[in-house]
Amino acid sequence: MGVKETILFVWQLPQNLLGWLLTRVMSPGKTSRFCDAEVLLSARMWGGISLGRYIILSDRMDHPVHARHEWGHTRQSRMLGPLYLPVIGIPSLLWALWWRPTRRVSYFAFFTERWADRLAGIRRPGITSSPRPSPPRP
Repeated sequence: MGVKETILFVWQLPQNLLGWLLTRVMSPGKTSRFCDAEVLLSARMWGGISLGRYIILSDRMDHPVHARHEWGHTRQSRMLGPLYLPVIGIPSLLWALWWRPTRRVSYFAFFTERWADRLAGIRRPGITSSPRPSPPRP
């Protein structure tokens, strides 16, 4: 790891430690990389989560748009560092626990999810109103 990567790892240390631990709990699974994040597809996971440099997805979510959305959260983590968990992680987790498909609001309308989509270049009709940045290249 170079100096820049080491500083980024330490800046996101709480998320990286939780992500590393969660990948061990959710293993075995198919691993890959998306941009510069490590992705684990696991049958033991029920949705998706991004913690620092780790993205863990349900193996039923093996589609690039899911990895892109979680990579948007990875970018949030890089921007916010130690503030990521209280500002994004905890509200996003609580939203995911509360939200159901029968609700009259899209899961992606919540501020944490809308911002992650925007950072990942994902546009969802009726939700994402800001200009679409270039999508990341895997």
